[in-house]
Amino acid sequence: MDTAARPNPARSDRDRIVKLADGGSLIAAIPPMLGFHPRDSLVVVALQDDLITGVARMDLVAPSMHGALATAVTRATRQYEAQTAVLVVVCERPDPRHDELMQRAVTALADISVPVPHVLWAPSTSGGVPWRCYLHHDCEGEVPDSAASELAAEVAASGLVTYDRREDLDQLFQPPDTNRMIKLSSLIDTTIRSDHTTSAEHVQVIRDAVKSDTLPTTDEEFVRLAMALSDYRVRDLCLHYALDGRIALTAERLWLELARCLPPPERSEAAILVAACAYMRGDGALANVALEQARSALPGHQLAGLLCGALSYGMPRAHVRQLLHDAAVDARIDIEADSDTPEGLDMSP
Repeated sequence: MDTAARPNPARSDRDRIVKLADGGSLIAAIPPMLGFHPRDSLVVVALQDDLITGVARMDLVAPSMHGALATAVTRATRQYEAQTAVLVVVCERPDPRHDELMQRAVTALADISVPVPHVLWAPSTSGGVPWRCYLHHDCEGEVPDSAASELAAEVAASGLVTYDRREDLDQLFQPPDTNRMIKLSSLIDTTIRSDHTTSAEHVQVIRDAVKSDTLPTTDEEFVRLAMALSDYRVRDLCLHYALDGRIALTAERLWLELARCLPPPERSEAAILVAACAYMRGDGALANVALEQARSALPGHQLAGLLCGALSYGMPRAHVRQLLHDAAVDARIDIEADSDTPEGLDMSP
């Protein structure tokens, strides 16, 4: 399940509310809010007081899995504390089997007192395609161009990117130079055998890198940062960056560069930090892709599995924030307890 509560005026700032005129406008709003144009998807739009509080996307599944998908819909609405919800099916052609799916989803939401005023269908979220409503036969129209909308402009102004496909997010993690990645793997293996750097020293490496707001370029920089994040206490301490809006995007750029360039398994730790930052700023799609990358680089990774479960089961964002905060605090306490550094050294990110 891909979730999103990206910073946008339809959700967070009543002085900059973007009004959506009809179902077509709502469908056009999905890509800038979700981060990409969904395909073969069921999209849940959660609302409070007619304001969008979050969006969740799920793959359309075979009829035998409709019950599980309806359960996922209820988890998504609970996550965003929805008062009402709009369901949107995005697939190339209407499928009679989706009628049964929508009925089950609407019934499941009614069971938790979340009414569904509209259930929409469209072949895509691109401008110019037709849309219609499953519940109201006279409710139909044409989807406007989402890229030209006021909402898309506001989201872009926030520094967020809307991709054409979810697969485009995977490309963010593609190594720019596989030969260099192989070389870094060898250098890291050599360094591990002789490294005696303390956790406190690793923290300083990370703090200096984030503070400089520049990406690593030399092999030595990549190896030092890889070694630092391979210290699980340092990695957990870095989760704090995701909670600090003043520095989160700067840190996320660093984590993404490390996730792209480092070899497995070291890249897994950077990918987890990308996921934490992305999720806390409302980009659930990127968070999910980052966690997939982390688990691919290091199958069975405990923290990646924990965060995947939190996202998949719709854990409230406040609970995820508390989880990250607690992990960072515990790591800081452990590092300080083992540290011989002079009193007064700032160990926080």
